[in-house]
Amino acid sequence: MLRIPKAPRNISEHYDGSDSDRARVRSSMPTAETFPTQWYLSGHQLFMTARGHWRMLTLFGLVGASVGLTTAVLLPSAYQSSAAFQAETGQSPQFTGALSGLASQLSALPFGSSNTAQFLGDLLTTDAVLRRVARATFPWQGSLAGMPTIYGFESRPERVRDYLTVERLRRALKVDVNIRTGVVRFTVTAPSPVLAGALAETTLAALNTANIDLRQARAAAERQFIAERADQARKELDSTQADLAAFYQRNRVISSAPLLVMEEAKLKRDVEMAQQLFVQLRLQEEQAAVQQVRNTPVIAVIDPPVVPVRRSWPKRSLAVMVGFGLGLATAFVRLMIAQAGASRAKSNS
Repeated sequence: MLRIPKAPRNISEHYDGSDSDRARVRSSMPTAETFPTQWYLSGHQLFMTARGHWRMLTLFGLVGASVGLTTAVLLPSAYQSSAAFQAETGQSPQFTGALSGLASQLSALPFGSSNTAQFLGDLLTTDAVLRRVARATFPWQGSLAGMPTIYGFESRPERVRDYLTVERLRRALKVDVNIRTGVVRFTVTAPSPVLAGALAETTLAALNTANIDLRQARAAAERQFIAERADQARKELDSTQADLAAFYQRNRVISSAPLLVMEEAKLKRDVEMAQQLFVQLRLQEEQAAVQQVRNTPVIAVIDPPVVPVRRSWPKRSLAVMVGFGLGLATAFVRLMIAQAGASRAKSNS
């Protein structure tokens, strides 16, 4: 049977050497008594150092907290006002009588396709909306002032002033679009709570106005195109009707002539098709005319803007905690540097 030798219980069982060599090997091996963990030494040393210099640590911590609080007080405050809305889908005009059958055959015109959440979210940050906001006046320091004056750009040239104001407004505006629900939420940051609420309301109104203007401009172009096509369709209808009338004038009796019956049916089909096309185009032209003059709101406000009651930045409590932590860290670094210098001087001596 194959015998497996037992592992040596210690190093002396398989070490071939003198007794002094064995003793030297044993003494060189680390033990729990001669080699405590480094982290324990560091933690204990750090605790003892902090305990011995607690006054300095407290002083540095309080100084750091005071600096953080002072910085938070001196920095300009910022307030945020939010609003949420959803796009309203436009309803096609309802027709009765003979026109209802033709209206059901028409494909809906894409007048409401722009009122999507993503479109409105992108429209919020465009110049078409922000320039309207930049031209408005807002309550500021007891009077009404424009955004260039509030931002300190009133001394700049007009084009530069408008550009800087729009860019500043774009940076102060944050937009969040929920594609699943179609809800758009935006937040406006301003240096005062009243100004933040007024900015949010003005932005919402400017968005609705810009969207209506785009819809009316698109409807005007659509109406012009359809009107031109309807005039052409009317001329084609008049031509086909004139051909049918001329056919009846030339042929008083057509029941006994199969070729004349076929020609009559073809002329009637041409008249019917031209008439349907003309009526459909006229119907679309009327829809475009309604859309051109329609100025009803295209967004449904879910959360209206409100005046904020608390500043959003800077956070004074957070500034105090960060300052206190930095003060303690500075004190610890100073202690470690001092101890390292003392140890180096002691070793040199």
